Amino acid sequence: MESVSNRVLQVQGDRDGAIFAEVCKLDKKHGIVFGFGIVCKDEDRGGDAGYTDLQKEYVPEDVMFDASVDFSLNSRATDVMHDNEEDGVAVFLFPLTTEIAKALEITTKKTGLLVGMKPSKETFKRFESGELRAFSIGGKGYVVEEEV
Repeated sequence: MESVSNRVLQVQGDRDGAIFAEVCKLDKKHGIVFGFGIVCKDEDRGGDAGYTDLQKEYVPEDVMFDASVDFSLNSRATDVMHDNEEDGVAVFLFPLTTEIAKALEITTKKTGLLVGMKPSKETFKRFESGELRAFSIGGKGYVVEEEV
């Protein structure tokens, strides 16, 4: 069998990492944007082999879980297009792993970090208009090559 290399985004390190995810729902009453901040697995794109983003990077569920704990405890601030100017806060974070979904009897095609973020009113309007259709969580990370 031929060896295949996979780019795995790890948490912490020297390089800025960003994983973009599509917005799934807007809550106009509370000004909250919902979606996946990180996608680990998607049956429609990559299956059990894992989901790879535009940079062909894959975030395993255990790495996502560790990152979500750190982000929840130490940050939760959001910005727009990685401009490093605080614009809002992540008010809901839920690491949906295969194990957690199974334990909670949730059937899903996708696993990853579910995020509910509350941006500024001005930024929320940009989501409403469709100008912003995705969001990302930023962080420090580095890429390692792994054989699969």
